[in-house]
Amino acid sequence: MKRYLLVLLVTTSFSVKAQFSISYSAGYGTYAMKDLKTLMRTAYEQMSPALPPGTRITDNFPGYLTHTLDGTYVLKRHEMGLKASYLTTGGIIAYSDYSGKYEEKIIVSGYRIGLLYRFNTFISDIGNSSLSLFAEFSPAATFSQLKYEASLDFPESGTHEEAPDNLSTNETGWSLQPLLGCRLSVTRHVSFFISTGYDFQFGTRLSTTNDYYRADWSGFRLNGGLTWLFL
Repeated sequence: MKRYLLVLLVTTSFSVKAQFSISYSAGYGTYAMKDLKTLMRTAYEQMSPALPPGTRITDNFPGYLTHTLDGTYVLKRHEMGLKASYLTTGGIIAYSDYSGKYEEKIIVSGYRIGLLYRFNTFISDIGNSSLSLFAEFSPAATFSQLKYEASLDFPESGTHEEAPDNLSTNETGWSLQPLLGCRLSVTRHVSFFISTGYDFQFGTRLSTTNDYYRADWSGFRLNGGLTWLFL
């Protein structure tokens, strides 16, 4: 029975001219990171009396560039496939002058890997090109990695110290990402697209020595990229 169902699925796919596509996009994302922003501010306040005057929080987990790769199975107006994204941000406390520098930073990287479903809601021919609007929904797992570094370097006083990496590791959370976008097909194979939406993140607790902090990648997404369609 299973064999007949597989044959039927393959036969149906070819009869409706199913196709495959691969896309790459670069974009910009904002990140909530409430726990880690609070951790950075608290660490700064506690250490301020012992730090050189002028030490500041120079970055506190700002929005940053994103990179995404996806592959889909195209069936008329429907697309189904896999999607992978790379995210990164960080917090930095720093001081620098002619005598030396102090820097403490937390860098968080995220690897979002999941499924996607895309529906092309409107298609219109424009000369030799075509314009389509689409809605996309992507559930995924997000693997987060936290790295901590600290250094103190004042050559004139002979002071040089580096703290070990004592913050942990890799944790997994979950994500739901709805997007809306448009695509301009300039040839039968090549199209350009832009999309925007929001990424809702759940879970991902990163542990320090005594506490847990949530790596919350939730935020606005804006992407633009290129699609290659295999006919």
